[in-house]
Amino acid sequence: MFAVVTQVDLKPGAGPLVAALFEETNPPLVRDQPGWLGAEMLLDQDSDAVIVIARWRDPAAYKALADSPEFRETMQRFSEHFAGPPRVRVCKTGATMTPQSVKR
Repeated sequence: MFAVVTQVDLKPGAGPLVAALFEETNPPLVRDQPGWLGAEMLLDQDSDAVIVIARWRDPAAYKALADSPEFRETMQRFSEHFAGPPRVRVCKTGATMTPQSVKR
């Protein structure tokens, strides 16, 4: 499994707008994507930044989405709220823990 970690500095106060836009645009963008396993958006309100952690079976599945016109159009909608360019890292999952996995 892989995680695509995207961090973006936002314009002051844009966090709630970006979260609402994510909830609106992400479901139709990913629901039929093979290899998409889930996503979470984190808002760092102290620094006006957003971090999205999207889980994928493999990097090629993410790349196919990221290269699509739909993805580029969606990112264009987000960009008006950005204070800088997105920083994207594709990371192989090293370890995962859940409450169930650490119970005795």
